[in-house]
Amino acid sequence: MTENLPGKGALIHAHLRRLATNRHEISGLTAANARITVITKPPENYPEKDQEKINDCIELLMRHNITVKTKDRIHQKFAVIDQRIVWYGSINLLSYGASEESIMRIESMDIAAELAGMA
Repeated sequence: MTENLPGKGALIHAHLRRLATNRHEISGLTAANARITVITKPPENYPEKDQEKINDCIELLMRHNITVKTKDRIHQKFAVIDQRIVWYGSINLLSYGASEESIMRIESMDIAAELAGMA
């Protein structure tokens, strides 16, 4: 997905639980010199056993100059890139697992604006 990043930036709703095992993906995102904002659930919305790992993931993103915002009880998984490209689906964008997940690419300024307004 990094080939879509070089413009104005990206807004990503993400589930961070598996991010620790995919840290190399962060370098790919930040190497594109895009402004990136990740919206995720706050650590307290995760099971207590995962909260420290979630805090670590948020700190890791912030160390890479990625803006992190939290939103209570979200489940949507999408990325808005350059205010016109949308990746939307069931895949956890920053923490892909082994399960069968899907994502679709849509090019629409209207849909991008609507999703970005949810953040």
